[in-house]
Amino acid sequence: MTAEFPTLLSQLSQPGAFPLPVSRVDVRQTHISAVFLGGDCAYKIRKPVRLPFLDFSTLEQRRQDCVEEVRLNRRLAASIYLGVVPITRDARGLHFEGEGTPIEWGVKMRRLPEEATLQYQVLAGSVTVEQVIGLGERLARFHKGANRNRHIASFGRFEAVALNLRQNLELARPQLGQTVTEPVWNSLLARQEELLEEHRSLIDSRAERGVPCETHGDLHLDHVYFFPERLPPDDVAMIDCIEFNERFRYTDPIADMAFLVMDLKFHGRRDLARAFAEAYFRESGDEEGRSLLPLYSGYRAAVRGKVEGMLLEESEVPEEERDEARQRARAHWLLAQGELLPPGERACLLLVGGLPGSGKSTLARHMGEAWGVRVIRSDVVRKSLAGIDPLNPGHAVPGLYSAEMTERVYGEVLRQAEGAICRGERVVVDAMFSRICQRQAFLSAADRLAVPTGWLICEGPEDVVRDRLAQRRGDVSDADWQVYLQARAHWEPIDAVTMRRTCRVTTTAPPDELLRQVGPVLATWDMAAATGDFERG
Repeated sequence: MTAEFPTLLSQLSQPGAFPLPVSRVDVRQTHISAVFLGGDCAYKIRKPVRLPFLDFSTLEQRRQDCVEEVRLNRRLAASIYLGVVPITRDARGLHFEGEGTPIEWGVKMRRLPEEATLQYQVLAGSVTVEQVIGLGERLARFHKGANRNRHIASFGRFEAVALNLRQNLELARPQLGQTVTEPVWNSLLARQEELLEEHRSLIDSRAERGVPCETHGDLHLDHVYFFPERLPPDDVAMIDCIEFNERFRYTDPIADMAFLVMDLKFHGRRDLARAFAEAYFRESGDEEGRSLLPLYSGYRAAVRGKVEGMLLEESEVPEEERDEARQRARAHWLLAQGELLPPGERACLLLVGGLPGSGKSTLARHMGEAWGVRVIRSDVVRKSLAGIDPLNPGHAVPGLYSAEMTERVYGEVLRQAEGAICRGERVVVDAMFSRICQRQAFLSAADRLAVPTGWLICEGPEDVVRDRLAQRRGDVSDADWQVYLQARAHWEPIDAVTMRRTCRVTTTAPPDELLRQVGPVLATWDMAAATGDFERG
């Protein structure tokens, strides 16, 4: 990057740089561009960078890329892209659409409301399944009518696909230890090679038949806008496609739709990801492409991990934004590993809760044994923090069951769980989770790390629970019938967001039968296959 760019960035961030009066200018940056938002307009410029996958080092290269961005994005957002404009300098400073010799070029766009993005609506919980299904159908129709020829198809051959995937990881290798742990990296690297080899013949066969096409190439949630008040095709806009490198735009259509699948999962909506994918495959009729989805969605997550990690090296990006990018990068690497691995091997956070005597610890223990993972039990953590033997009664220990100690226990359990997940591990947490804030803290942590999560609430008939508590001997838990009654009286109701990821389990059946019963639920939560994941136990 040239030394002059920070000055350019600073001057174009002033309201006076806009051709029409604006009260303020907001700036958004990526590692290759900057967007200036003011009034009803947005201007996007390229950073003067040269990377292995693009070259913006000269003014003419940046101008030509602006031309391509407008041309290509008008395919899916015709009314949004207004044209290529010059940036000029006079005695008052720099100006968009000014007179004189251009010193830079930019793309002029209509400014779009953030609340119209799919990302905003997903985070707000306002997006509907019908919207996502319609999006899958529309993208499938776009792919059907997209440009295809032998040149485009050549980018879908195995050698080209493998080069993209391998080069992406190689470019991201410096992030090892910063945004991705070594166990996750090694697993991801090995599994990517396995899947590439497994699908080699299918990838080449699809290229030979001309399946690859000119796609969008960068379809994540904040590039999709819904305008239900407008008539088609303006009711949906998909902006900001890849224009700078045909190698990333000419690809198998499954690699394109995989970006939205990945991003819906990244934002905690695996249910919507399934609805979108099913609608796409139904409309496209591309059933053979279904088997390629894990490979390509894992690739898309790894691309985002790399890109977010690159922001950490850019001094002009504020420290707070770099911290956020570090967290997003870490989550994308975990998601990449999870997409490539079978459901029964991917990192996840399973909460097993319920009142004392509900059978939660027995179920959690059997799950841990069946999965071959460590179970984090809040009762054990509580006594560990107090410095007493887990099997010693704790009633006589001052403050052991105080509200302050309970908050400390849940904080420590969460810290241990997050550490294990960042190493790519599968985690089962055994705790009561009687309060809304406790549930939300763990589910939100799983969402931040982009791993599957869910909450099993264990329940049993009152007489069974009372009998279990009366017969309890040599257990870490000190709970008795009076503790049960007190906990039941203070149990907080389940909010709507948590309910979507909650399953009640009646624990009167033998443990092996319970494992079989919850298997389909865990498959829905993407943390186990529909059958077979507990067979090893």
